Amino acid sequence: MKKNTIKIIPRKDYAKFVDIVANAYPGMRIKTQEDKKKTMAQLKKTANYPTVNYYGLYRENSLRGVMAIYDFTMNIFSNMVKTGGIGLVAVDLLHKKEKICKEMVLYFLNNCKRKKMSMTALYPFRPDFYRKMGFGMGSQIMQYSVKPDALMCSGKKKHIHFAHLKDIKLLEQCYDRFRKDRHGMLSERPNRWINTIKAPGLRVVYYKKANKISGYIIFAFKKVQDNNWIKNDIIVREFIYEDKETYDELISFLHSQSDQINRIVFTTQDEYLYYSLRDPGDGSDNILVPLAHQTNTQGVGVMYRVIDTALLFKLLKDHNFNDQTCRVKININDSFYKPNDQSIILDIMKGKLVSTTSLKYDIEIWLDIADFSSLIMGAVDFQSLYRYDLADIDRVRSIALVNRVFATPLKPMSTTQF
Repeated sequence: MKKNTIKIIPRKDYAKFVDIVANAYPGMRIKTQEDKKKTMAQLKKTANYPTVNYYGLYRENSLRGVMAIYDFTMNIFSNMVKTGGIGLVAVDLLHKKEKICKEMVLYFLNNCKRKKMSMTALYPFRPDFYRKMGFGMGSQIMQYSVKPDALMCSGKKKHIHFAHLKDIKLLEQCYDRFRKDRHGMLSERPNRWINTIKAPGLRVVYYKKANKISGYIIFAFKKVQDNNWIKNDIIVREFIYEDKETYDELISFLHSQSDQINRIVFTTQDEYLYYSLRDPGDGSDNILVPLAHQTNTQGVGVMYRVIDTALLFKLLKDHNFNDQTCRVKININDSFYKPNDQSIILDIMKGKLVSTTSLKYDIEIWLDIADFSSLIMGAVDFQSLYRYDLADIDRVRSIALVNRVFATPLKPMSTTQF
């Protein structure tokens, strides 16, 4: 069998790199030579960032597969945890079904382990494919399409402004405060705000008071019909706010567009958004049996994977496991990444993790690494995993206790694209 080599892709191979990506993801519309030149220039630019590296799998000195590896930090219960991200995974069309992707993902996991990371994340091109590799599903992404006048607000918007390059520092500070306050949020990619503000078609409005930006909306216009240039939707790409006043004025800005805008399309992880709408209907008029009005569509977004369970719990030593007291033995089945195929005992006293090296335990549970990753991130609760036969426990009467140990007030949220 031919031996594969994985290494950082040298600049001389970027043309082949772009060809592989263009063929693997035709939806990216990298078609013409001009498209390829622009993509190559962007790759060369981002390759200079210290937190991004492009790797390729070579066989017989020929590039067969590519991927991007990112170094992030993620807020896990107010602990800033080093997290590896993987994206742009693509395999040469002539070499599909040769386990190239599997080998690259294993390299990625080992690379993260060497960097003393305990957690990884990705956006899946197919959730079932990555679930087999141990990645667990995160929060669902919901898309609402609502009339502007369905938004409930005061109508005040005197602190709302359009963003310019001079506002980048304050926007970065706003995002960083929000990230440190919200479970699941990742650090941003370098030059994120420069790229956003300069991006053709994107607009950014923000709330600013006393030289502090405390919220913003990133949005774009989209024609409703090709033959009607005056009828548009607003597509909200990102909506961040730190307090009620900021939320109200940003919503008032969207509400005030009702004279020209058909619908506001929100892509959000806020599962309670429909409570804030006068009419939560999405305009489809679909009725779900027996009588439920369709409000939104949903999808799977970020997937998470723990690669070092013992290290993760060491980093969560200050986390309060909901004031519970118990000793739980967790048996994790990780058939894809053997270094993490292990058991660990959590000795928890009044919510405080006292030890992970105890030999005694009161409760024993079993689950796959994908489901454990979702559980520890708070994307799913233990009770549901047990009900769906995705987890087991030696004492059924302790299900509620284990459920409380891992319960979180909010599911993980992420707006970082990679």
